[in-house]
Amino acid sequence: MTCSLEVTGQYYVCNHFLNSLPSRMERFTVTWVGFLLLFQGFSALTPVFVQTGEDVVLDVNGTDCSEDGAAILWRFNQKENLVRLTCWKDRKPTVSKLKYQDRTEITEETSLKLKNCQKSFSGVYSVIRTFTEDEVVAEYNVTVEDPVSPVLLNVDSVFNSSNFCNLTVTCSTDHSHISSSFTCGSESCKQDDGQQTNVTKQENLLQVYLSDDSVICNHSNHVSWANSTEKIRLICLLNDASPEVVSHHHILIRITVVVLSAAVLSASVFFYVWKNKSKSDFELSYNINNLEKSPD
Repeated sequence: MTCSLEVTGQYYVCNHFLNSLPSRMERFTVTWVGFLLLFQGFSALTPVFVQTGEDVVLDVNGTDCSEDGAAILWRFNQKENLVRLTCWKDRKPTVSKLKYQDRTEITEETSLKLKNCQKSFSGVYSVIRTFTEDEVVAEYNVTVEDPVSPVLLNVDSVFNSSNFCNLTVTCSTDHSHISSSFTCGSESCKQDDGQQTNVTKQENLLQVYLSDDSVICNHSNHVSWANSTEKIRLICLLNDASPEVVSHHHILIRITVVVLSAAVLSASVFFYVWKNKSKSDFELSYNINNLEKSPD
């Protein structure tokens, strides 16, 4: 799958990923930018993120290639020349692949496509225009990331009273976990300790928060996301041990036992009647056969 680039803050990500996000994910994008600015600091490079196995297209930032004698060079990590485009006034540029030919392709005459991106593709891609002198016209810091692992929402404890319900949950992934507590009254629910956020060792974002009386665990990075959601009031109801609920449960259990007992008894009576009838029919048939065979 090829992803074109969209600007998110100071970052470029695959637009098919952005378009797939639910509305509640919009704030995660902003949060990501804040966290990454802390970790990465300011850079003149344009960060680009792509999921492992996908394609990404990098453009030349509007650089003109219609002048005889000019050339555009795509370079990797400032030392490996990938593709050279020889410019012509009246025809398309001539493409010369210099290195990693299987992983690159020129599209739209001058844009560079990286195909089936792998972790080793991560690095700085420079666009250099050469004519009377060399000019770096664009640089992209490409990072290839794996999709995030699933996130598990586990209810650690539930406390019910006549006025409120309090519960604690833990959101877990393969490499990290985060916990939070919630309280529901008769009209609304709240997150006791506010939205909780954790950046994992893989620099993925793990969050637990409250939305529309639901607990949501979210695990995301620049290219993918996974979540798990539970309704708080349903959790409270299923774990309610108040006398009214216990009594209601006991009534349901008793009704179930009575119905099952009646069904078993009916089946037993039916089997007994059927068995005796079959035996009587057999004996009658036997006696008739004997009478027919006996001499006059």
